[in-house]
Amino acid sequence: MFVNSYIPHTYDLVEQQTEPVDIEKRLDVLYENLEPCKDEENSRLVAICEYPIKNEIKMLEFKQKSKTFVVGPITYYYAGGEAEISEQGMAVFNLEMLAENTGSSDVVLLHCSGALSCNYHLSDGKIKFKFSSNNFAAGNIGINPGQTKLLNIIFGPGQGYGNYIDFEYDPSKEYYLLIDESFGRAEIPMNLVSKTG
Repeated sequence: MFVNSYIPHTYDLVEQQTEPVDIEKRLDVLYENLEPCKDEENSRLVAICEYPIKNEIKMLEFKQKSKTFVVGPITYYYAGGEAEISEQGMAVFNLEMLAENTGSSDVVLLHCSGALSCNYHLSDGKIKFKFSSNNFAAGNIGINPGQTKLLNIIFGPGQGYGNYIDFEYDPSKEYYLLIDESFGRAEIPMNLVSKTG
């Protein structure tokens, strides 16, 4: 579940979830599991002990405040977002979502390798904005059964190479994330609010 991470012997790891987890109870267990980490002999070992626990806490707390959207075998969690507007009027939207493989016994690949080959776009109903940056290593994110991964896609200035349109935020418009994966399609409302930088 966590790459290159030491899992303390006291850590109760949830790998593949066949039934829903009671988030409140799970968070209580995780916060209790953090306590023994403080007893490690140095700060490096404390950090190694805490990392997988804090990572799961972060994901569960994100799920708590999110709306869920099921697209084929993937459940997306979205907690709302802000379009940051610079003093010069440039808009940037940093999309953060969780994607969980809740419906397949196989690894599911999410794809976004470049402006011309990406299954995730932002739309205001007329313009389809392409990403400026994302965390899709090598163009794909593989999600094992029961696993949850963070998606981070930034919409902002056009970067060239097929993306020549700057993201523009208009508070009178509704914005949607367009998902066009091989396993399903969806339009997820972003409910953006503006934040002046």
